[in-house]
Amino acid sequence: MRNCALCAMLLGSVAACSSNGSHDKADESGNGPIFASDVGPDFTSGSGGAGMGDGSPFGPDQACAGQIAGTESNPAVLELVVDTSGSMNDRAPGSKSSKWTATRQALLDAIALMPAETAVGVVFYPDEPISAIPRCFDEQADVGIARLEGKNSAQRAQIQKAFSSHAPDGGTPTHDAYRYSFSQIAATQTVGRRFLVLITDGNPTFALGCKGTGLVSDPVDPSPLITEAASVLANGVSTFVIGSPGSEGARESLSKMAQAGGTASPGCSHSGPNYCHFDMTQKQDFGAALTEALGTISGLALSCNYAIPTPPGAQMLDPSKVNVLYTPSGGAAELILENKAGACSDGWQYSDDGTEVVLCSGTCDHVRSADGTLSLQFGCATRVR
Repeated sequence: MRNCALCAMLLGSVAACSSNGSHDKADESGNGPIFASDVGPDFTSGSGGAGMGDGSPFGPDQACAGQIAGTESNPAVLELVVDTSGSMNDRAPGSKSSKWTATRQALLDAIALMPAETAVGVVFYPDEPISAIPRCFDEQADVGIARLEGKNSAQRAQIQKAFSSHAPDGGTPTHDAYRYSFSQIAATQTVGRRFLVLITDGNPTFALGCKGTGLVSDPVDPSPLITEAASVLANGVSTFVIGSPGSEGARESLSKMAQAGGTASPGCSHSGPNYCHFDMTQKQDFGAALTEALGTISGLALSCNYAIPTPPGAQMLDPSKVNVLYTPSGGAAELILENKAGACSDGWQYSDDGTEVVLCSGTCDHVRSADGTLSLQFGCATRVR
């Protein structure tokens, strides 16, 4: 038995990295299976297993007994920054209702589908009537950031009440609202990957500090928001940007803001037609398009990121000796293969800082849609697609 790297939180079971080599070996083109099911019968202990011949994906020199550690996905923390300026009362394309009505319903539907461990907060802006100028933003959270918990939780009820009781009015102090929202998510002690979700229907009409012409319809330079999004990302918070109908003139700046915020869509362009943010301006049915966009954002924000336990004492973890195991409910454990191809749909990769295992999109969807558990195996050579 080889000496295997030990990690905190070990469950104490010992796994054999043996296989019979019968049906899981991925071909060199990378088109092999997501999962490998021949990781040893029930992870019984030992340095070798049945069928450890030349045809095995693990040669005899690679056989070892690895330690198995349980792991859980890192939850998401979402701060919704929602434009409720007077223009949100305009009719939504494809509907007889207003943009605000469509936005409210789509957001509530999306939140209803989020798991209990997700934390959500809400900031409406401006939250000040036109008569309050030169004051342009109330600098208050409409719903503080907290875990959603169960179906009938106090947090879910508070979110429902906040959306139901709010009505659009005033100008568009996007920068003030965005900076305030970041301060809220930066201050929370809630653990999880952090995201700001900005929804707006146009260019800001107030610069930072409520500076503007005094007319709520006069746009100001949006470029400082791009720099701000980059600063927010550098502080560990990504920004999703949704441009509602009415933001046609802001598409380039919103696209640049999404890119600076770390959420640009693959192959996007600031000149369109595939912008880097979620552009709703060309959608015939705003409500349906927004629902789809929020579903995509939820999938990205609630992605399968699993923390790697920290080794105890002065021990070091060898990243080339980590394997990811998925056990469906009532089924045998399956080995998920590492994918080093950059953007990926199958397998897993390390996070940029090496502290997490991140499931690729297709594998993540498979794991999240089924009832099962994920665990990490330490001390055995990593299996790669």
